[in-house]
Amino acid sequence: MDLVFFQIALVFYLVASIGYVAFVLTSSRKTAWFSAILCISGLIVQALSFIHRAVVYGFFPLGTYFDALSFFAWLIVALFLVIQHKMSSPILGSVAAPMAAGMMLIGATFSYQTKGPVLPILHSWWMPIHVTFALAGNAVFSLMAIGGLLYIFQEWLIKRKRIGRLHRLLPSLETLDRLNRHGLPVGFSLLTVGILSGALWADSAWGQYWSWDPKETWSLITWFAYAAMVHQRIVLGWRGKKAAWLALLGFTLVMFTFLGVSSLLGGHHSVLGPVKGM
Repeated sequence: MDLVFFQIALVFYLVASIGYVAFVLTSSRKTAWFSAILCISGLIVQALSFIHRAVVYGFFPLGTYFDALSFFAWLIVALFLVIQHKMSSPILGSVAAPMAAGMMLIGATFSYQTKGPVLPILHSWWMPIHVTFALAGNAVFSLMAIGGLLYIFQEWLIKRKRIGRLHRLLPSLETLDRLNRHGLPVGFSLLTVGILSGALWADSAWGQYWSWDPKETWSLITWFAYAAMVHQRIVLGWRGKKAAWLALLGFTLVMFTFLGVSSLLGGHHSVLGPVKGM
C-alpha cells in the first residue's frame, strides 16, 4: 500500500509541475492555486507512505536510496510551500515541483524494501537522526539553488530591459538574494548536525568516528564549501549574482555527494545502492 501512496504522490507532483509551467505561460493564479493544492495533497499522501512503511514493516523508512530520495522530495515540496506562502511567488514551483518529481523518479530506480533492514548498522537510532538532518540541509540548499537560478534569470531580463509579464512573475532580485542569505546559515547548520551525527553513528557501528570513506570525504568537502560561502557572505559581503552562482555550484556538489559518490567510488554507503526498479 505504501508503494501505491508513493505512486499517487508522484502523479500529484508531476501534474503540479505541469500546472506551474502553465502558470508561467499564462500567469493564471487559479492554475497556481490548483498546483499548490496538488503539492499539498502529494505531501499528505507521501506522508502516509512513510507512516505505512514504518508501521507495517517495522523500520524507519530511510534505510535505502528509494526512501531517502522520496523523503528528500517531500522536504523540497514542504519547504517550497512554506517559502511560496511567505514570498507569494508561485513561480518557484515551476522548478521545485519538477525537482521533487525527478527525485522520486530517480528513487524508483533503486531498491524497494518491504522487510526490516537486515544490516545491524541500520537498526541504530543514529540512522534517522543523521539522515533527516542531512536531507533537511540538502533540501534547504535545493531551494537556495532554485532562488539562485531565478536570480540569474531575473537579472538577465533586467539587463536586457525585457520588463514584461515574466519579469513581473519573478520575485525581485532583493527577495531572491534574501532567500539565499537566510537559507545559507540554516542549511549549513543542518548539514553540520548531519555530519556530526553521522560521525557518532560511525563510532557506534565501527568503533571510529571517521574512516575517510568516500562519502565521508565528499561530505566534508561539501561542508567546507558551504563554510566558505558563509564566510564570503558574512565577512566579504558577497551577494547578488556571485551568491546565486555559488548556490548553484554548491547544489551540484551536494547532489554529487548524495548520489554520485556511492555509485562511482563505493564505500560503506554503497550498501544502499540500486538493486531493482519500482
